[in-house]
Amino acid sequence: MTNKLLLADLDIMARTIYGEGRGESQRQRIAIGHVLLNRWHSTTGQWAKDDTLATTCLRPWQFSAWNAGDPNLDKMMDVTLNNAVFRRCMAAALAAMDTTDPTMGARHYHTVAMGWPRAWGARKEPCVVIGKHAFYNNVR
Repeated sequence: MTNKLLLADLDIMARTIYGEGRGESQRQRIAIGHVLLNRWHSTTGQWAKDDTLATTCLRPWQFSAWNAGDPNLDKMMDVTLNNAVFRRCMAAALAAMDTTDPTMGARHYHTVAMGWPRAWGARKEPCVVIGKHAFYNNVR
């Protein structure tokens, strides 16, 4: 079954990239977009039942920018296409759909500054580091 991508999904994807990586390079934003797509296209694990890309992005406790109380939440909800950085996040979302995945199939990432996440990153090695983000394709 092919997953359908709607304009509403693209908006949520761009907002997720904005909340998670608006201060990062375009290369990092595109990589974050690939993680979103990798989760959505997953046929195993918790994301296998996500029928929309928006469902994948909005799944509770998956992307901190969507968590209640996160300082990025209001920023993500208020931003419009009048904002140049948000337009670049939208472009990153579109680019992720049309480019080779630099994350090697990663479905997890974190900023290097935060150290290894205890919940899922313990004893895991990133498959690639892009800018300030470590990406993992070996987390189940």
